[in-house]
Amino acid sequence: MKEELSEFYDIFTGTKKDIESFMAMLDPVINNAKDDHERLYYHHIFEEEEQRLARLAELIPLIETFQAGRGGDFTPSNNTFNRLLQELNLEKFGLHNFVEHLDLALFQFKDAERQAKLSQMRESNYKSYQFVKEKLAGINKRFDTGYTDPHAHHDEHGDHLNHHAHSDHHSHVHTSAALLAKPAGPKRTFTVGSLISK
Repeated sequence: MKEELSEFYDIFTGTKKDIESFMAMLDPVINNAKDDHERLYYHHIFEEEEQRLARLAELIPLIETFQAGRGGDFTPSNNTFNRLLQELNLEKFGLHNFVEHLDLALFQFKDAERQAKLSQMRESNYKSYQFVKEKLAGINKRFDTGYTDPHAHHDEHGDHLNHHAHSDHHSHVHTSAALLAKPAGPKRTFTVGSLISK
């Protein structure tokens, strides 16, 4: 578990820096939005990432506590360990959402500088998400915590985050036939993405 904690620490301190960079990119867009829809769209994303930073401010010191040997045993009977697992599982979903937010930004920010930065952050955080997801599945099984991931449905039909390929810094293309083969469900008429007029 110590080795995994070291890897988690590196991932979450890295994603914290990326979130801060992303929020700095969004701030002037929010302040100079051309209309209320644009302002609300980016403000919503900004607030979600702000909440993640607050959670990471709790998680990173908790990881450090266990790395320093002050967290107690790695057993389900240890409440501090259970809290650590809960926070890690929550942040796995936070990484998932962050990758989606980066995808949304890539659709909107077409200049080369932001495309390059967003693409780099997206690639790094997507790899982190895959790593954390795999490691946590093993940890939850190994410690038999009885934890059932309430967000597992996101990957039920494959990893939908992998369906977005950035072939260059100026395009964002869906590449998976699985998206086309997916049965049509009820049409959503209001999403965060629909707030920006086309």
